Amino acid sequence: MTSIAADQQPLYQRIANDFAAQIASGALKVGERLPSERQMAEELGYSRMTARQALKVLERRGLVETRMGRGAFVAHPQIEQQLSTLSGFTEDMQRGGRVASSIVLDAGVGAADLEAANALGIAEHAPVHRLVRVRLADAEPVGLERTEIPAALAPKLLDRADFTTDSLYRVLREDYGIYPSEAEQRLWSAHPDASSAAALGIPMQSSVLILTRRTLDATRRPIEYVRSVYRGDCFVMRVNLTLGKDA
Repeated sequence: MTSIAADQQPLYQRIANDFAAQIASGALKVGERLPSERQMAEELGYSRMTARQALKVLERRGLVETRMGRGAFVAHPQIEQQLSTLSGFTEDMQRGGRVASSIVLDAGVGAADLEAANALGIAEHAPVHRLVRVRLADAEPVGLERTEIPAALAPKLLDRADFTTDSLYRVLREDYGIYPSEAEQRLWSAHPDASSAAALGIPMQSSVLILTRRTLDATRRPIEYVRSVYRGDCFVMRVNLTLGKDA
């Protein structure tokens, strides 16, 4: 298949490519406003229809976001999460060149509700370490995570580190010899509830990704149950597939 030369592409595509190059180079920075359709038409000599098509291309690529009544702005790069690899949020951010941090909303020992108890194979109301954090990427809220670990597995776990910046998986490995080995995840789209929306600073009409993860060690002992709400505009979930044997 032959590619279309740049000078043979539609004008709106060339305009979009030019803006994309400016974003990639840093000439246009995250949060910076792009010229409006009218500005492009008046200052650059494009028709408003051509300008509108170019902005739509950039929006589909995830490079800009349109804010009602305010115009188009350079969007934050989306975070790609590899669903076929078990890793923590901190490791995911480091792999993508982002700085991970957290706001700890709750850290202590509580009673497992029925959902967590079933996932962890413990009795309802059994003690669990509960860690609730707003997850930040480059200081921007992108997710809300509620993590629960059986208290008997890791005594005084939440006293071991500052979980605004440290990795829970690192502490489990290095301080307790607990190695997360595999996980079962469920993922679906929804709208956030009021508390999740407030924690993430987004409207309740926003799209979010809801994720639950049950993590096991090498002996298939349940060691962690996580319930997360991720901003839909910030994450791309990636999974590698292979053809089944019966295909």
